[in-house]
Amino acid sequence: MREHLVPRVEMLLSCRGIIKNSYGNAGTPGKGSEADMAAGFIGTVMSCLLIFLAAAVALAVCVQIVKRRAVAAVEDMMGVEGSGCVPKLEQIRVLKEAGISITPTEMEQEFILGLTPSENEYLASHPYYGFCILAGSRKALNCVYSTGDRECIYQWDSYGKILNGLKAISGLPFEEISGLERYVVTFRFHDRAYQWKARKNRDWMDTGMAGFLNRILDRQGGGEQRFYLDNSHEAPLYLYASESMANRVNRETGLKFRKAKAAHSR
Repeated sequence: MREHLVPRVEMLLSCRGIIKNSYGNAGTPGKGSEADMAAGFIGTVMSCLLIFLAAAVALAVCVQIVKRRAVAAVEDMMGVEGSGCVPKLEQIRVLKEAGISITPTEMEQEFILGLTPSENEYLASHPYYGFCILAGSRKALNCVYSTGDRECIYQWDSYGKILNGLKAISGLPFEEISGLERYVVTFRFHDRAYQWKARKNRDWMDTGMAGFLNRILDRQGGGEQRFYLDNSHEAPLYLYASESMANRVNRETGLKFRKAKAAHSR
């Protein structure tokens, strides 16, 4: 057994440069063979320990990388952004306290988790406004509506769809909504017929319809709530609220809702 073990130990120690000449001419161990074997054994154990330690360090590094990526993924999903940005959940909380919320309430989580990476980036770069645009254009908010884009007048009933969006956030009984042609919409309100004619500008929308509706409400004494318009970004936002609520939304979010003015109406 020893005769088979010694050559292997010799090879191991020779590779590590620990011994130079441990054996005599006959191939049997010399005087220092026992010490060299002990040194070789210790060297082997130390090498194994070093390899194990290196593997443990590499594993720890991998775990940290995976952990950081997982945390980043969760933060991205929940809307935790860098300094100077407002997390999605914070935006939702502030808007909800001001009176703007996703409806029905059970759809809130589904909406948040359904946002794409590009939509999350949009929310980060456009706090509050981006959220209202994305949710409002999907008719997911209780009192905010948006077309999602100014260039949206493509079909004969485009303004009819916009009026239906304003009807959804206000609950007002607009009936028999019809787009007679691309730039005209007719409807009935409290048994009276109305027609609104938009300013023609190719596919670009005219935002004056909400002001026309406000004028009708003023004439009929329709309570305190009116349509407010934030027209300061690439797509308009419509809010149906009281003046005090509109002021609070502006104050707490930086949005710029103003009472919509009448234009191009009949």
